[in-house]
Amino acid sequence: MFDWKESYSVNIKEIDDQHKELFKIGNKLSSYIKGYDSLEDHYDEIKEVFKELKYYTIYHFRYEEELMRANGYEDIGAHKAQHDAFIDKLVQLESGGDIYINQKNAMINTLSFLLDWISNHILKTDMRYKPILNEKGIY
Repeated sequence: MFDWKESYSVNIKEIDDQHKELFKIGNKLSSYIKGYDSLEDHYDEIKEVFKELKYYTIYHFRYEEELMRANGYEDIGAHKAQHDAFIDKLVQLESGGDIYINQKNAMINTLSFLLDWISNHILKTDMRYKPILNEKGIY
């Protein structure tokens, strides 16, 4: 489901590698959905992938924001606001009652949110800093 394409590349190796790691976590969640058996309790596995996604995303956002800050990226405020909203939504999804009540629904909602994030943030917002940072020799 989360297949890396060159169109996702911001031409900065470390950020591309981090985005690829987020894709791996998304694929893990997708595999849980595909193999979901409602007769079994998957709460621990679901909570673990939510936790992994949240902490890796926080790590990635901090790295990306520090790179933008260190290189004088002017739109960092708006960019960081999107990051903060993403983390807030992840926390909401993770702590919501859906995981207790409907595990599959919780995973589908999170997966849908991730897919939307990729198309709206990585492919649009992240692409705005690509030429600016590349011009500064950051690859």
